Amino acid sequence: MIRRAILLALVPLAACKANQPTSPAPSPSTPPPAVASTPPTSAPTLSATEPSTSRDLAVVAQAWAAAIERRDWPTVRAYWGNNGATSGRSPAVFAMEWAQLKAPRVTLGAWQQEGAAGSSFATIPATVHDGLRTISGTVTWTRVNDVPGATSEQLRWHIQSSTLKP
Repeated sequence: MIRRAILLALVPLAACKANQPTSPAPSPSTPPPAVASTPPTSAPTLSATEPSTSRDLAVVAQAWAAAIERRDWPTVRAYWGNNGATSGRSPAVFAMEWAQLKAPRVTLGAWQQEGAAGSSFATIPATVHDGLRTISGTVTWTRVNDVPGATSEQLRWHIQSSTLKP
């Protein structure tokens, strides 16, 4: 009796569903529709004045490595805190030291992002191959999490310290 009542209740629902228009199923020979390739709306700004606005450290670290490979020393320096001042080198001295690298290729190792007291940090192993020379070290990145009153400089991923020396 209960089973019959359930079946009777489901019949009108099935009839409503049957009357709804459906789109035809694609045939196996029909290719899927093309998807337009558009840049992500949250693409980071990468320049010597503001090199790392992404909240994704992987994006920032890869952009820093790409700047080294381009030999763009003002941008590489700007990844340091205080727009490069934390590097302890003036723009001219920083460029002179790094300019020794003629055709650098950067490899970043695995890291784990951690947090403490409202900030995030990660130490990333980095290796720079430059012809016959290989330079290895670590780069410690940090940023303040979304703390009220934090400056844009504090909120961006930036280099706090490094053992990587050209």
